[in-house]
Amino acid sequence: MSAPDLSPRTEAVGSEGSEEPHLVEPLSAVLERMFTGGSVEDRTLNELLLSLESRGPLALIILLNLPFLAPVGLPGLSIIFGVVILYLSSQMMLGRAAVLPAFLGNRRVQGRVLVRMVGAGSRALRWLERGIHPRPSVWVASTASRRFNAALIFWGAFLLALPLPPTIPCSNLVPGVAIILLAASMAEEDGTTIWWAYLSVVAATLYLGLMVWLQAALFVEIFQRIRHFFRAGG
Repeated sequence: MSAPDLSPRTEAVGSEGSEEPHLVEPLSAVLERMFTGGSVEDRTLNELLLSLESRGPLALIILLNLPFLAPVGLPGLSIIFGVVILYLSSQMMLGRAAVLPAFLGNRRVQGRVLVRMVGAGSRALRWLERGIHPRPSVWVASTASRRFNAALIFWGAFLLALPLPPTIPCSNLVPGVAIILLAASMAEEDGTTIWWAYLSVVAATLYLGLMVWLQAALFVEIFQRIRHFFRAGG
């Protein structure tokens, strides 16, 4: 599986006996070029995957999480995109090519939604790209690590796809950040940032678990007070 290029790097190119630096375009610049400016056509998820093929499915996973980095997210996307990321990460866990089946891959994303997605998260992605770059380590380069990391992306996508009530603040932002850190660290084989990604997964799990528990406890308390009120009145 090819890893996407997220940050600008130089490669040696030129004629024999001479080397000239060639800048690899960062993912944020690629997405802004593809999905900003004039009229942007609607695309299916499989078309998006093909358009980012040289950068791998991790790039699509990052793209699908960009709208959740905005203070005000796009409604109705977390469940659909969460399911797509669940499928992609499950294939990565199994060491298979991450190709979407027709029932997912043929879903169409409107051009105006793609523009808003990239506009919502491209600034944060540019900031992230400044800190993520190849830092080789035995762990991050291993097959076991890639499958373990894919399993964590799967878990993050599960949290993202949960139909949580809108009363929980940042319910999409928290798992979205964790997924992006994992995918970007895997793509760049960054043996330092991957540990921050692990921490973000733990933080997302604890945060959402705590928020669900608090809201459930609040609901039970309100229900008991209402029941007590009616019993006292009777």
